[in-house]
Amino acid sequence: MRFVDSHLHLEGPETGSLLDFAISNGALLMICGVDSLTSMRALELAAANPQHARAFVGVHPSEAAKEAGLGWLSEGLERATGLGEVGLDPKYSATGSRSTQLKALEAQLSAVERMRKPVQVHSRGAERECLDALARFDLTSVLMHWFQAEDELELVMDRGYFVSFGPSLVYSKKLQRMAAKCDRGLVMVETDFPVSFAPLGGARGSWLVPSVLFKLADVWGVDFEQTRETVCQNSLRFLGASEKG
Repeated sequence: MRFVDSHLHLEGPETGSLLDFAISNGALLMICGVDSLTSMRALELAAANPQHARAFVGVHPSEAAKEAGLGWLSEGLERATGLGEVGLDPKYSATGSRSTQLKALEAQLSAVERMRKPVQVHSRGAERECLDALARFDLTSVLMHWFQAEDELELVMDRGYFVSFGPSLVYSKKLQRMAAKCDRGLVMVETDFPVSFAPLGGARGSWLVPSVLFKLADVWGVDFEQTRETVCQNSLRFLGASEKG
């Protein structure tokens, strides 16, 4: 395995091109759902591309109020590599005690706890609340996707949670500073497709992974190949027992 995009959403006409990139470059794509429909689509894509794709299923905080129930989740998790993208985000609705978002997150964490599978967490603007919720469960492997709370980074590292950096690492001094502070054995790389990056000319997609790795190598002061191998091994450890390929 040469590259890993640890977090993206495959949708739209570029899906075929991204899968072609994975196949031609020996890459692995971790495809995340945000609701029942996109989760089922992630499962279909992973089943059709077992060497190059893994499916994560779950309800994103933006969709927590829209999903009528989680009856589909257990069956989806049985087929999936792990749970994601789940979490909390005050941009969409309340995140406090008894909120719809928190209830949805805790229900999903309970399900993945029983199945002993990895989880990908969205925590923008609610990092402490997410960390508090995660602490209430015995989870095998946690990825804090696109984590930006520098003040909470030490706690994240102490817990052994993984963090992922995306293309914004190329130009964000804050993220570069955070990457320098991380335990290198807990760092992964993502693109969060279909998100685009204006400072990079609006570029988006898994073909940005090498650029992120080059910047990470620069921040760490090591060569590209060493960085690439470290990140790949970290990604496989995150997948753990769920990794079949």
